[in-house]
Formats: sequence, C-alpha cells, structure tokens
Amino acid sequence: MKCKKCFEEIPRLRLKALPSAKTCVNCSTTQAVYVRAIITGKTTYSELEVIKDPDTAAEMRRWDSMGRTGFGSSLHRVTR
Repeated sequence: MKCKKCFEEIPRLRLKALPSAKTCVNCSTTQAVYVRAIITGKTTYSELEVIKDPDTAAEMRRWDSMGRTGFGSSLHRVTR
C-alpha cells in the first residue's frame, strides 16, 4: 500500500501494527506517545501508562533510563 501523501510504500510492519494506516510514519499527523508498563508485582506487568504530553514523556523516559528503585516505583536513583 502506498502513502497517500508522499506515495512511498508504507512499511509492512506499520500496516501489521496499524492496518488502517493510510500514511507512512514520516507523513503521519498523529503525535508519538510514550507507553510504559506499570509494575504491580515482582515480575508482573498488568497496566500500561500512555503519556501524550511531549515534555512529560521526555521526563519519564529520563527517569526510566535511570532505573527504578522499587516495585511500582518511578523514583530515580540518587547519587550522593
């Protein structure tokens, strides 16, 4: 399937993930979101948190890259 804006081929994996896609990623007007798993047990992930605000998403990515200090915690490690 071709993108309706740039007429390039839409990647097969994009169409698999989003069968109704009419545009490629570069031409899409939908803003990217940050999705992360919420830990509810020692090894269990039961919820997803979707963060749409770009500034908040960037901050959460930064926190997540530092590692978590406890189950279900978004607290980052503090170096003293």
